[in-house]
Amino acid sequence: MTTPGNANSRAAGAMMQEFECSGVTDACVSPGSRSTPLVTALLRGSIRPWVVLEERSGGFFAMGLARETRRPVILVCTSGTAAANYAPAVAEASLSRIPLIVLTADRPPEARDCRAAQTIDQVRMFGSHARWSVDVAAPSDGTDLDDYYRTLACRAVSVALGPPAGPVHLNLPMREPLIDVAEEAEALRAPARRVESSRPYVRVAPARTRLEPAAIRAIAREIRERPRGVIVCGPGVEPQSASAIAALAERLGWPILADPLSGLRFGGHDRRLVVDAYDVLLRDPGFVERNQPDAVLQFGDPPVSKALGQFLSYRRRDCHVIVAEPGTWPDPFYLATEFARSDAPGFCASIVEELGRNQPASSHWSESWIAVSRAIRNALDRMLAAETTMFEGKVVTELLRLLPEGSLLQVGNSMPVRDLDTFAGHCGRALEVRCNRGANGIDGVLSTAMGAAAARRAPTALVLGDLSFLHDLPALHIAARHPIDLLAVVINNDGGGIFSFLPQASLGADAFETFFGTPHGLNFERAAALGSAHYARADSWESFNCAVEAALARRGFNVIEIPGNRAQNLKAHRQAIAKALDCLREYQPPGGCA
Repeated sequence: MTTPGNANSRAAGAMMQEFECSGVTDACVSPGSRSTPLVTALLRGSIRPWVVLEERSGGFFAMGLARETRRPVILVCTSGTAAANYAPAVAEASLSRIPLIVLTADRPPEARDCRAAQTIDQVRMFGSHARWSVDVAAPSDGTDLDDYYRTLACRAVSVALGPPAGPVHLNLPMREPLIDVAEEAEALRAPARRVESSRPYVRVAPARTRLEPAAIRAIAREIRERPRGVIVCGPGVEPQSASAIAALAERLGWPILADPLSGLRFGGHDRRLVVDAYDVLLRDPGFVERNQPDAVLQFGDPPVSKALGQFLSYRRRDCHVIVAEPGTWPDPFYLATEFARSDAPGFCASIVEELGRNQPASSHWSESWIAVSRAIRNALDRMLAAETTMFEGKVVTELLRLLPEGSLLQVGNSMPVRDLDTFAGHCGRALEVRCNRGANGIDGVLSTAMGAAAARRAPTALVLGDLSFLHDLPALHIAARHPIDLLAVVINNDGGGIFSFLPQASLGADAFETFFGTPHGLNFERAAALGSAHYARADSWESFNCAVEAALARRGFNVIEIPGNRAQNLKAHRQAIAKALDCLREYQPPGGCA
């Protein structure tokens, strides 16, 4: 491969070669002039470029792609406010531990702070959300910095992969002429090819985090003495950890309170101890009072359920162990008595070995939890089966029923993820469930799902609200430009449905509707057309089922709009929860410990 004569092209080419050698396969590019050397360097190699017009959508698209591929995805933009539009995705990627490499082109130092065009302060602009941030030395014809740029790229990949994984920001000032146009045009006429050597300039061996034997013994001793314990699995627990956690739960005789975004609620692992109706169960004050655990083992991030969070923070226990990777602290209620810096499978295997491989614990405690959870789940399932209106809580359960094995379901924040938690029971099919729970925002939801779909062969579906869809309209260009197989189900209740469940709903109709309900009066058929989507409106469960089956058969980008009513949805939710709690109060489980 011929070395470019232009200094910017040489620097960009060296970095892209090292990104490629370090395992990066995808880059998301938004158009601009100052970033031209980065774009032409991409085109000379074999990293796949995805063009996304708007940087905010581009950032979330890259995040969805990186989460599925488990590789860093490069983001490329021009100088100025373009880079600032990456901020929401960078924050979400940081909190969700998703590897991104953000390359922001910039003006050289002499052009800063003097009103030069398209110039803002981009140095460390993402603050603490970037795992590492560098204002890179500007390329110069008089200085050979090839070693520097290659090492920088290798280090960026290593830091992005963690632990903990997250975004890295390289701010790249470049002087004019940005490229040698004739040189680049000639290079682009040749076919793109991989770099000659597959070995990166600097190879970084990843570390494995394991606890010391003394720590294992101490934790095992703590939990052995407490038969009334629970295992809480929150978002971010990987599916490959499920069997190890289930084996530990069986050995202890403890129930597993499995968030739908953990890898424990769906899949072929042992689910006999999985409690999936805790979001309703823990709204009963009597049950909460009688069934306080003496010990908690927590895996993953804080759970979605408010009721579960309140249950855990009911009192501080003498034993609350959080298993988390280095650099993270998932304890918003300050409950932890100990942090175990370990991967979940390794931790579980070590504790089981320390406890001994004698007969697993027989626990009326866990049997009681499972029996009561099953009774509530059966009551909710009966209610949903009898529901003929387009109740929002039924959307996720119907879609889950229709999705084939191996599918990915992405859900939006606000109501969709909460409805999933409340109304979807565990099942043995291999399904992956995702949600942007790092910052819990509604921006970038559609873009993230498109990025995930771009990385997968199996079906990908998304359930989101109307405001989330409107927040991310630029994502429609991604589907129009790139072949994306995604089914998006939009629940259109004409505003912010979650606010009807919050105290703001009592402010009075005018103030509430104007500032919180925010009705927009829009439908999404014409918006779907912007993304070249197949559109369907589902007014009944029969039409919804037909639309989903047709979308899965034809593939491509599909949008199904479900009309909703916020007031009716609030009433239906309250009735469903009340009926399930009535069932709990009437139910006497074996052992009588509920």
